[in-house]
Amino acid sequence: MTLSRNSIFTLIVALYPLGSIAQQIDTANTWITNGDFEQMDGKKLKRPGGIQYASGWSSATGKKVDLFSENATVESTVSTPKNFAGDQLALSGANYAGIRWWSYQNKEPRTYLQTQMKYKMKKDSLYCVRFYVSLADLSKYATGELGAYFSKDKIEKDDALSLTYEVTVPSVRTKVYNDLFSWQGVCGTYQSKGNEEWMILGNFGATEKTLNEKVKRPRGETRPQVFSAYYFIDNVEVYAVKNRTSCSCEQLKDAESEYIFSRKGVTPPGIKGPEKADVQVFYFKRFQKSVDPSMEPWVTNLIEAMKENTTFKIELIGHFDAVEMDRTRVRPDLVDLSKERAEAVKEALVEAGIDAARVLIVGKDASDPADDSGTEVGMSKNRRVEVAIKK
Repeated sequence: MTLSRNSIFTLIVALYPLGSIAQQIDTANTWITNGDFEQMDGKKLKRPGGIQYASGWSSATGKKVDLFSENATVESTVSTPKNFAGDQLALSGANYAGIRWWSYQNKEPRTYLQTQMKYKMKKDSLYCVRFYVSLADLSKYATGELGAYFSKDKIEKDDALSLTYEVTVPSVRTKVYNDLFSWQGVCGTYQSKGNEEWMILGNFGATEKTLNEKVKRPRGETRPQVFSAYYFIDNVEVYAVKNRTSCSCEQLKDAESEYIFSRKGVTPPGIKGPEKADVQVFYFKRFQKSVDPSMEPWVTNLIEAMKENTTFKIELIGHFDAVEMDRTRVRPDLVDLSKERAEAVKEALVEAGIDAARVLIVGKDASDPADDSGTEVGMSKNRRVEVAIKK
């Protein structure tokens, strides 16, 4: 859920760190074991294709599904939040899976995520199927056909070819899931044919008939995009329902949320050049280093100010909040986060034609807060990049 850009706060659904969970699975009712991928079979993740290390999960074809974990080293490329596919926090806990749903001209094999449910389904009974996806940052495409297939038997295909089973969940699969920043819910109701025990998630449609659209690489991300639609997936659930209307997947309706702080009427009318640049501030989700779409009006303001007067330089000063700063003790990859935020804003300016020599960057720790109240709203003001004028 995102509020208007003119609101005092732009609300972005995201994970609170350090044990606070954004969206919990109802483990008492779901028929899926380890739907949040937190239970690991004791081995340290070192490379892609490791879904078998998540208890209860496997791949249905010869091309293995990826597993990502905060406990994997950054060098492994399968860590969270940053990994070979992008930069995303888990919806809950510290782990999630990754599926290639589609690729241009089917040049890269799709992957299929499979699990055995706790019970066998009863014929004609209704079941709610729900999972959450986030499009990986390096995907050049977003796609539809995010489907679930149910089977009496485990599917084991040694090759990496696409599966073409007839899928009914969700009933409409033409929605294109293109959100690079938040987790989107996918859900539908399944009426059992009797004794289904296995579930597979993936794209079962023809490549040429799968709806897709191109996606712009996020600002701040310098790695090349891949010609596929790759999704992170978390919090998979299946549970019995009495009617179809009781199965919904409003996007993290009951989730705890964090703020990207945004001031209403941030730029007074009539000011230009250095004065206009000086009042711009850019805010970030926790652990986010790319410029959020909600900050685009302020990026535009700064670009306009620097084009109106080409005689001044600026210094972009990136900041942490206290939680982020504390997390660097166990997450060395976050040490440069404040500087990376400043670099992301600079990249947006350079892309718009601003001379890079006019933009200096610096990263600071959490010792200079804009708000020292310690509240979540207060800390949202501290995850920021400020502008200082350099004559």
